[in-house]
Amino acid sequence: MWYTAFLMSSIHLFTGDNTYALLQERRLWISSFRQKHGEANLSFLDPKKISFTQLLDEIAVAPFIAENRLVVVDGVPKFEKEQVESLPDTMHPQVVLLFCDRKPDKRLSATKALLAIADVKTFSHLSRAQLLLWLSQCATEYGSELSRDTATILLDIVGDDQDLLASEIRKIATFAGKRPITKEDIDVLVLCTAEQAGWQLMDLIADKKPEKALAFARKLLERGESAHGLWNRVLWMMTQLTLVHAAYHEGMNHPGAITKATGVNFGAAKTLLPLARRISGDTLQSLITRFSTVDVALKTGGLKATAEAPAELEAMLDVCVYEMCTA
Repeated sequence: MWYTAFLMSSIHLFTGDNTYALLQERRLWISSFRQKHGEANLSFLDPKKISFTQLLDEIAVAPFIAENRLVVVDGVPKFEKEQVESLPDTMHPQVVLLFCDRKPDKRLSATKALLAIADVKTFSHLSRAQLLLWLSQCATEYGSELSRDTATILLDIVGDDQDLLASEIRKIATFAGKRPITKEDIDVLVLCTAEQAGWQLMDLIADKKPEKALAFARKLLERGESAHGLWNRVLWMMTQLTLVHAAYHEGMNHPGAITKATGVNFGAAKTLLPLARRISGDTLQSLITRFSTVDVALKTGGLKATAEAPAELEAMLDVCVYEMCTA
């Protein structure tokens, strides 16, 4: 709690890549302070607009009929090093000063000075095991239940962004009520992002799972993905496969080497390398011809596909996805 930390230090800095955890802690401090000391002793400052003199005016003021005063600055102001170093000597002893900055510029002397005098709390991303436990705890708080296996499915779809996960688990738990959350609940309520959908489809294609890949592509279309958008994603996969295949046949057997030589994303190189190993040059050429023919027809009107009538393109998507899976 903020008042416990206050006993140890008057200047605090919240930082780190885990924006969700940082903001949650910030909310907790403010809520706890507001309940104990009232709104009148709480100030919020914009680091881009305040001068050093204005900050001094805020932190030198004694609390109004309360034990403490809290000043929150959402960012690290660009002050001089000497100004920052003088803060402890100019603050009223009953004032708590809190800076919140996910990535303060550590090259600046003022930031270095703040890091030296502040009680710094860094919020890092949770590990996968920690996220699974946290998801289960969230579900319990909302009156539902989430098993580790089901939490793993949710994590694979949404990713490790706690903001998104918190929103999704609240929605799913509300839908499930007091019963345990199921995979079917997730399938109905959670739509992965375009980027995540692309990776999942790539995994299914590389793993030679044509039925699952086709079903997943159909699910994306049913949930609002446009046929043109999905085609562009599949076409991108084909270009990446071509580059990975060429690099592999030049003697590169590691995703890192392929990434360095071709510029293909490391994750894509790692996923597509097994497919590139087993596919022949003739088969790859046949796939390239198929994709090129469809793309030219789509761009020249040979393939009739509009937002209102995408059936022809959807059919060609099925063909191309199936041929990549079974290559």
